[in-house]
Amino acid sequence: MDSEDSTPEEVRRATDACLRLLAVRARSRHELLTALERKGFPEPVREAALEKVKGWGYLDDERFARERAAVLLQRGKYGPQAVRQRLQAHGLSREEAHAAVSAASESVEFDAEAAARQVLERRGLLGRTLEPKEKARAGRLLVSRGFSSDVIQRVLGDGTLEPSGLDD
Repeated sequence: MDSEDSTPEEVRRATDACLRLLAVRARSRHELLTALERKGFPEPVREAALEKVKGWGYLDDERFARERAAVLLQRGKYGPQAVRQRLQAHGLSREEAHAAVSAASESVEFDAEAAARQVLERRGLLGRTLEPKEKARAGRLLVSRGFSSDVIQRVLGDGTLEPSGLDD
């Protein structure tokens, strides 16, 4: 596909490829652009196909980000920071990701403490007194899931996340 001008047939094939990907799940512009690039479509063809799909209302990064953030927050497995990172991995800017997480947090009435407790409960780290090493493990788990240090401290009841003791 070395032709400089995009042919209607190439644009149709690229548009069809976009629609097949979008039929599986919502995607960001960046994801579709990357997929078309991997399939070997030249830049003018990629842009023309994305404009068509956007014109039909199937491609809207802002809507994608809000909906994806809402789904991830509702699942209760991740904190806001992890959700922002996942949105950025989909090609959204830091600002777009932050705005989407803020909007989704409000719309789903996200409670970070409740979500953090849910994560710990799934791992059997809630409802009992934790040994220092378990508390440290719980803290690291919550950090890796994108919860803030304030939330972690409130949930674990102690600011120290590192185990201490003679056996270290």
